[in-house]
Amino acid sequence: MSQDRKTTGRWSAPEPLEPAKDASSLVRVPPRKNRAQRLKELRALISMGKLPGFPLENSETEENPSPEEEIPWWVRWPKTWQFWLVVSLTASLGMALVAVGSLLTLTSQSNCSKIFWPTASASDRLFCAEQAASKGTVDDLLQAIELVNALPQDHPLRSRINEQIERWSGDILRLGNSSFNEGKLQEAIEIARKVPRNVPAYDSVEKQIEKWQSIWKDAEAIYRAAEDQLRKENWPLAFREATRLLDTGNTFWESTKYEELTRVIQATKAEGNKLIKARNTAAEGGLENLVTAIKLAQGVGQNSYLYEAANKTIAEFSKKIFDMAQKSLQAGDWQQGLAIVSRIPDVANLKEQVKDFRTLANATGYAAAGTADGLEKGVALAQQLNSDRPLYKQARDLVDRWQQEIAGVKVLELASRLAAPGGIKDLRAAIAQLQTVPESNPRGAEARSQIGRLSRQVELLEDSPFLERANDLANSGDPNSLEEAVAQARRIGQGRALYAEAQSKIQAWIDRRQKLQDQPFLDRAQQLAARGDLAGAIEMAGRIRPGRVLYEEARSLIRNWEVQTQGEQGLQNARLAAQGGTADALQTAILLASQVPESSSLRWQAVEAINEWSERILEIGMEQSSSDLAGAIATLKKIPQGTRAFNEARSQIQIWQQALNNTEPAESPTPEPPEGEPAERETSR
Repeated sequence: MSQDRKTTGRWSAPEPLEPAKDASSLVRVPPRKNRAQRLKELRALISMGKLPGFPLENSETEENPSPEEEIPWWVRWPKTWQFWLVVSLTASLGMALVAVGSLLTLTSQSNCSKIFWPTASASDRLFCAEQAASKGTVDDLLQAIELVNALPQDHPLRSRINEQIERWSGDILRLGNSSFNEGKLQEAIEIARKVPRNVPAYDSVEKQIEKWQSIWKDAEAIYRAAEDQLRKENWPLAFREATRLLDTGNTFWESTKYEELTRVIQATKAEGNKLIKARNTAAEGGLENLVTAIKLAQGVGQNSYLYEAANKTIAEFSKKIFDMAQKSLQAGDWQQGLAIVSRIPDVANLKEQVKDFRTLANATGYAAAGTADGLEKGVALAQQLNSDRPLYKQARDLVDRWQQEIAGVKVLELASRLAAPGGIKDLRAAIAQLQTVPESNPRGAEARSQIGRLSRQVELLEDSPFLERANDLANSGDPNSLEEAVAQARRIGQGRALYAEAQSKIQAWIDRRQKLQDQPFLDRAQQLAARGDLAGAIEMAGRIRPGRVLYEEARSLIRNWEVQTQGEQGLQNARLAAQGGTADALQTAILLASQVPESSSLRWQAVEAINEWSERILEIGMEQSSSDLAGAIATLKKIPQGTRAFNEARSQIQIWQQALNNTEPAESPTPEPPEGEPAERETSR
């Protein structure tokens, strides 16, 4: 063993060790002597006669000395150098055989814990190292490596030692890999790095550690990616990332962490359904739905990946509730605003805003009284919000508004006192005061309304006499009085309080006057029409000009009389055409009679004439059929649909056409007339 290993070696006193003793009480074990030293000592002992049976070579006996040649050979032989050479060679050979035997086949009863390692042989170290390594623990494997690695690099057993060290180093790495697969990365690294740096197998240690760290880093990245997808509520991608753990090459991540992650995904998805339901409920709108949605979102636990998303959702819905409360406050319903804002949960982080809102709502309650005193109380309460408060700007706006409103209220109260007597001058004085309130004042609209009301009262007082005089004149009923009444009413100018009423009466009086003037023309026209003088009636009714009250009635009568005239003329022309007596003449008469308007009183006469002429065409066709079936068919086709003879004519046409089809092969074909010339049978007619 090297000198440094003798003093600092880990296994110089292996477990189990006996209790420590004082160094002075230990028995020093002499160092082992080589073969030359042992032979030298043996010769010295023999020469000194200290070995029994071996007398000194130079000793002399005083009694009975005998010559050398008389001493027996077996006595003289041990005293020769050849004898001792044989003895020494035999001893050395035996010791060598024993050493080799003990090295190759050590007894199982050797007690490694009691060996003094600084003087231990290589065989003892190798044996005890194998015994330690067989236990399979990291410490025992390290002990085995240290025991044999302490031997010199040029030791005859170094090749075997290196093989064992490499195998034991691999066993240590496998133990580290087991810890790695159990999810104990740091423990695995610590185990691997216990392999001594001065062994050849140490290069594989760092490579293994780098591999473990790389696998672990990739697995952690996959896990974090899945967590990110969970926070985004993207379940399919989270599951996809989770399945990537199955290919990491680490049992812990492929089993324990994968199962853990899938459970987390399922649990998070269940909580995500709460958020989905909360959002859907909130999307329906209304205060109650928002409150219900917040309660659903509060069901997401603090340890959930969706906790932050749930808080954002709660904050979003709470902000909507707060906005609803603000709208109610702005609309003047401060009580409803307080009721709404009370539904906001504390977790929404709107405590300060809610506190300020309650202050402003109470201030609005004072200001809602509309009096100067109430407004002043509202201003004082709103001014309690300092510049560091969330609703400070809103409070300042209300204060500015209410301070302006206080000035407007005072003007309104003064105007009301001025207008109380009700005279025109009183009303005008009140109007003048109200006009000092600017439109930008919160009470500006009320001031404008009061101005309009008081102005109407002034106008009523000023214009009522004109309308009363006009009504008195119109009651006389004659055209001149009506015309004068219109003139009186027109003195009420546009935009005045009584203008609309005056205009309505004016139109009624004008219509009444025109009717009195034009009714005689209409009555005379109706008398002429009753006597049959439609032309005179039309001329008389036409005297009523457009825009007059009876103009539309006159035009309606004129249109009726014109239709009646048109019907008489059409029926007269039809009768003249029918006098020809032929089928064509009768067809022309029917067409002319059909043009008599439906609204004409002569329409029934036209219909009767059409039926009569249609029957006459049927008779002509029947007479013609005896000599010319084709011509008869053409004649009956002149009868129009809707007449009394139409159905009978259709039936007769079918009979004649069938007869023509049956007899056609036996007859000589009749040549078609040239285009543009009538057939012979039509000419004969």
